[in-house]
Order: sequence, then structure tokens, then C-alpha cells
Amino acid sequence: MAHFLARPGFLLARVDQISTSIHGSLSAGETLGQAEFLLLLDALGAVPQITLARAAGVDKSTTAYVLDNLQAHGLIARAACPDDRRRALVSLTDEGAARIGRVRADYAELQRQLAAPLAADAMARLIAMLHALAAEGPAPLWVPACDPARGVLDGAASFLLRRVLQSFQAQFIACTPALNLTLRQFSLLFILSTRPAITQMGFARMFGLDPSTCAVIMRGLASRGMIEGRASDADRRERVHAITPQGRAALRDVQPLVDRSEGLVFRGETAAEIDWLVRQLQAIVRAYSQRLRFPGALAAL
Repeated sequence: MAHFLARPGFLLARVDQISTSIHGSLSAGETLGQAEFLLLLDALGAVPQITLARAAGVDKSTTAYVLDNLQAHGLIARAACPDDRRRALVSLTDEGAARIGRVRADYAELQRQLAAPLAADAMARLIAMLHALAAEGPAPLWVPACDPARGVLDGAASFLLRRVLQSFQAQFIACTPALNLTLRQFSLLFILSTRPAITQMGFARMFGLDPSTCAVIMRGLASRGMIEGRASDADRRERVHAITPQGRAALRDVQPLVDRSEGLVFRGETAAEIDWLVRQLQAIVRAYSQRLRFPGALAAL
């Protein structure tokens, strides 16, 4: 895992997991995504659903899912927009407005905890750098448009870290369209290129993902002949997976494209700045990974 624990994309994904975990331990029931929608609605007032999606940097289908849950709990209301009956106007209910004080306090505590492992002045520098990374050049098509309400989300490390992670994922897809691989599939191929085989649970424990997610990753690669599985000699109920020649060929093809996609995210940043960012992310991961259900291997940190 030493390779991944020095890569900003992997660290961003791990910190996003940590942010979700910390907020879950603080909140009165709303998820981190739900909290951000509530905070935006408090700042913006009643807005069309598409405006809310753009402010949060969330795709339309995910926005609809989050708002369905908030509406089911009586925290938001949706009605037809007066100027376009096909569009939904979203607003806080009285119950939602009454919850805002607690939501704001929980969100602020999340930001405080993310800053705790860093030097006193590091978080301000980190937020400035994340702002620049998130706004650098035109966003790829896979990253939703984002215009957060000033002072609500655009100063929050958890939000900005997720925005940069979205950019990583989008640039990877943009650079590897013919290969049809996800970053996690690439990661599994890389791991298997360095070891004879791995089980689903072994991958989960090493990489820090739940086993059901690992199963999806493995099925996708197996269906395309990039990895193959067999029953374990130690436990016939378990399967071990190894990379195939086709998988190794795909890995050779994708590795330079991964490096290129990372370079596009960091265009304009110096090697020293990138190294500094990696160290800050590593500090957060080192401090909080053990609170995750699947913390992953951290020996390299």
C-alpha cells in the first residue's frame, strides 16, 4: 500500500471516507450530503432543484435521492416553480429550519476535527490550495457544475476535498475512455501485479473498502478476463484472485494515463506544493483511519 498512501487521489478518497464517518458520529441523523443541502437551503432560500444540485456539485439523480430522504423526514418541501411547472422549487420546512443550528454546529465540528492533526496555520493554506485545484480550468463533463453559496461550503475542507476528488475521478475517465476502467479497478490490478493472489476480504482489509464494494470491483474485472478466481486451498468457501495476462496488458496501458490524469488535476502546482498537500492528507488519514470500519493498511504511514 506504500504506493497508494503517497498518491493524492487515493488519500483524497480516504479523507472523504473519514469526513463521512466523523460527521456520522456527530449528526442527529442526517448524512453529510443531506447536511450540506440543508445548509445551502438556509443560505439561498427557496431555489430550483437544479440550482441546489449545482451549488452542491452533485449530479441530478443523487440530488433527487438526497432530497427524497430529506422530504420523507419533513425537513424540506418541494413544489412546482412558479415560472416553470416542470421544475421543482425546494425550501426548508419549519422543522428543517429548526434543525439548522444543530446542523451548522455539527458541520463546523467536522471541519475542526479535520484540521486538528495539522499545524496551526496549515488548514487555511490547504483550503486555499483546494480552492485553486477545484477551480482550475474548465471542469470535465463528469464533474457537476458547482457554485457554492459563499461562506457556506466554499470554506469547508470536507467539501473542497470532495470536489478535488471528483476532479480526479473525472480526469481519469476522460483520459482512459477506451479502457473503461474505474480508479478502484486500476488499483486492484496494480495490487495484483505485485503479489500472486488476493481474496475479496484481503483486498477489503488492505485497501480500506467494504467487502461488498470489493466484490463489485472484482466481478467487473473478472467478467472482462482481467483477473481470474479459484477456490482457496486454505478455505474452499473463499476464492483467491490473480491477474491475467490480459489484466497486465491493461495495467501497462493505463498506468501512463493515470499519471497524465493526475498531472491535469495538478496543472499549475509545483512538485513542492503537491508534496505538501500529500503530507497534510497523510496526517488526517493517520489520525482518523482507525475509526473507519475498514481502515485499510497504514504501515507506510
